[in-house]
Amino acid sequence: MKNEQVYESLKKYAAMLAADGYIECGYIAAKADGGLYITTPDADFADLAEEQIAFVTDKNVEELEGNFRAAAVLLICALKSKGEDGAAAIVDSKSILEFSSKKVTLPPILEDSAQINGVSVRAAKQNTAAEVVNAISGARNACFLPDAGAVVTGRTLAEVYTCTLVLDKACNGYLLAEKKGGAQHLNAFEAWLEHMVYKLKYSKKNQSSQKAAEEGKEVDTAEKPSAIDTDELKAVAQEIKDAGVKLLEENLVQGTWGNIAVRLNDKEMMATPSALDYVMLKPEQMAIVDMESMEWRGSNKPTSEKGVHAAILKMHPESKVTVHTHPFYGSILAAMRQPLAVPEKYRAVLGDSVPVSKFAPSGTPWLVKNVAAAIGDACACIIASHGIVVRGKDMNEAFEICRALEDACRDYLTDGAAKEEETAAEEGTSSAAEEQKTAD
Repeated sequence: MKNEQVYESLKKYAAMLAADGYIECGYIAAKADGGLYITTPDADFADLAEEQIAFVTDKNVEELEGNFRAAAVLLICALKSKGEDGAAAIVDSKSILEFSSKKVTLPPILEDSAQINGVSVRAAKQNTAAEVVNAISGARNACFLPDAGAVVTGRTLAEVYTCTLVLDKACNGYLLAEKKGGAQHLNAFEAWLEHMVYKLKYSKKNQSSQKAAEEGKEVDTAEKPSAIDTDELKAVAQEIKDAGVKLLEENLVQGTWGNIAVRLNDKEMMATPSALDYVMLKPEQMAIVDMESMEWRGSNKPTSEKGVHAAILKMHPESKVTVHTHPFYGSILAAMRQPLAVPEKYRAVLGDSVPVSKFAPSGTPWLVKNVAAAIGDACACIIASHGIVVRGKDMNEAFEICRALEDACRDYLTDGAAKEEETAAEEGTSSAAEEQKTAD
């Protein structure tokens, strides 16, 4: 392995994909040095060794054998067809495999799917390079392989990971929503617009930072002098930074999606910046936003959803924190565009129901208007085809609401399967105790 930095990046993302169950028998690859570094068929994704990575070019690819050669040719051709993309993978999570067996197109049921997976995820007719190139063409970053998972591409390995995560969520969401009446989806123009904005504007800064990090170069994301210039502001900024990392760890957001705002006073709030990864984000990069004028100061532009945060905080002076998430089960309710009748066990936290807003494109005044109209006095709102937003008196309460809502959505979509499992476990424990008592 002649490129140590590429190896470290492949090792990192292979372990992440394996830990989340997104890859078992697939391949991961990154372009560098005029060729493709690709994992071998015997790769241990959880702990990738240097000898489990091959360097492949157009000239030596025919020296490979069997399925390995087919996979290498497929990924080389897919990346050539995508131009600027520098990484790719063949992934095979349970949900992706299940959907790939349908041999149909997955529509964009969520905005994040349209943004990163593309206007739709088509199914290749055969597991060949020509069919994959055709299926992934246009504004798309993924396609299904018949009964064999999916090909995903990205500008960086980080984007490939996020693309896989969102694809898995979309497959799961589509399959679960089918049992409850089905998900709605963005129309072709809405999906194309979301994808173009993401590719050309929203993710551009973050991807340049990720690329620099994967190549071992210094990352510089600051644009202007920081507005975080007092100890009090630094403490708030650190709290937001830590909360952002927690959102990732608890799978309440993916990639750079989701955002947080904290009220500073009656006029201003502090918000996360737009399109920066929470792990790489520095506290001093937070933005301070005027909740009336939307003017901001700081080193980085605030989230495009700043208007949603400001509207909710102005409506509810008792709330100090707003958190916008893209959780797994909550996003499925968003894709279904329906409110949630809260199961009794969660009503103490969530109330009787969680409303849903009308659909509007993200980052627009229409979305602000629709969310403000829908949330009313509720502590949370489902944003149609988008995600969730919650409000709390502090960060702890906001996270409690996020978790309770995700659990409530899960129970609704799985018909209380989690509850049944818990009951069975409790009954099993009680039976064991009775047996022990009898034996005594």
